[in-house]
Amino acid sequence: MELATDYIDSRIDQDTVVPSSVFRRYYNLKQIVFGEIEAPAQVMERSASYVAAQNFDHITLNLQVAGRAQITAANRCGEVGQEAFTITDMGQPIKLEITRARGLRVTLPRRLLNGWRGDLSDWHGRSVPSTDSPLTRLLANHLKSMAACLPTATPLQKELLASATAALCNAAFLDETDSAYDHAAVSVISMRQFIDQNLASVTAEMLMAKFGLSRTPLYKIFEKDGGVYAYIRNRRLAYAMQQLVRSGQRRPTIKQLTFACGFENEQVFSRAFRRKYGCNPSEVNATTLPAANWDRSSRYIAWLKDLGLHNSSN
Repeated sequence: MELATDYIDSRIDQDTVVPSSVFRRYYNLKQIVFGEIEAPAQVMERSASYVAAQNFDHITLNLQVAGRAQITAANRCGEVGQEAFTITDMGQPIKLEITRARGLRVTLPRRLLNGWRGDLSDWHGRSVPSTDSPLTRLLANHLKSMAACLPTATPLQKELLASATAALCNAAFLDETDSAYDHAAVSVISMRQFIDQNLASVTAEMLMAKFGLSRTPLYKIFEKDGGVYAYIRNRRLAYAMQQLVRSGQRRPTIKQLTFACGFENEQVFSRAFRRKYGCNPSEVNATTLPAANWDRSSRYIAWLKDLGLHNSSN
């Protein structure tokens, strides 16, 4: 199944010849999402605004089967060659400049990656040759075999393959003493997820109590978003837009959205919505507002969000 993704911004030079063989195919395996990609030369960037808007607590391992890429991430630059892994923390920005390339990709929740060597977030943007160790070679061969097996695999086989893939990802970078949850960025992602889960009632005071923060560090976290209340307001409006443009479902009333999004009344909600999107909520539908594309998740994005739900701790 070929899917367009909106987790990263892709730009292709107008002079670039895009061959007919390019494709992007993803498999939702409930625990992980596996991808097989052949792409033309392009610049791909996951900006800070994408990171803040989507709140993913996920890690992606990409095996570059063919082609090369230049990566800029975490204040460092590097080149990824053929038969090398790239580790991406989806909670951090990244930029890639790639030649025509082919790759295999596995995305999984951070919580499934306990015990990596050192702080997991510090691996963001790093390149690791598949020949680095017998285990990385095994993982590379496993991903190539996955691409061959998945088109005809049964549901039970897919479930077992997903578990095996997660186990191999851990084994290839295992350290018996370290934890994947040692980085402050994880708390920030958890905080943003908590806001999304409590849009109708969340306040700064609630966040401070939940995450053990005083007002100053809390406001520092959301400084680039215009402040904590500006961030909460924008997430509420984004949720409202998602509900209004979602096809195939019953459209909520403005009153219902006002309550669900935690606004004081319909007038306040409509005024804030109009300032953000340039129209009233009542004027929105699934076909007449291109601006909705930013807030409306693709199927791939929905899959990634679902991974978090399937693997969240009780």
